[in-house]
Amino acid sequence: MYNSILIPIDLEHVEMFPRAVAVAKQLFGEQGGTIHSLYVDQNKVHSIAFTQMNHDLAKEMREEIKKRVADVFEANVPEEMRGMCHIRNGVVYDEILEEEQRLKPDVILIAAGRPGVTSYLLGSNAEKVLRHARSSVFVIRDSKIW
Repeated sequence: MYNSILIPIDLEHVEMFPRAVAVAKQLFGEQGGTIHSLYVDQNKVHSIAFTQMNHDLAKEMREEIKKRVADVFEANVPEEMRGMCHIRNGVVYDEILEEEQRLKPDVILIAAGRPGVTSYLLGSNAEKVLRHARSSVFVIRDSKIW
């Protein structure tokens, strides 16, 4: 069984997080374990408009994201299993792999959507994490998309 699991949070697909937590509980077994989470804010990386945004508005957006991530984490992860919940800025797969190096979890549970033409050529975040992570990686699919 496993003791430490990292689950990235995707606020665009927040419905996948409870499923990942349920899988984590199964992987822990009766002895329990620690669930860590990570949200990666890509606004600064993928949006030129972010640099031109009013400082107060940008700060307000960051605070709103921080609150939403904390709410998702606390609503779904039992208190006795809560580890670290971080927010980072950058490219999703790079930040997940950096967090893995820092936390050294036994497993990363990552949600993945239906593969399409663009992911066939470019690769999805889940695929890049799967290829480069040192930990075991379990990919959780949304059953609605198939």
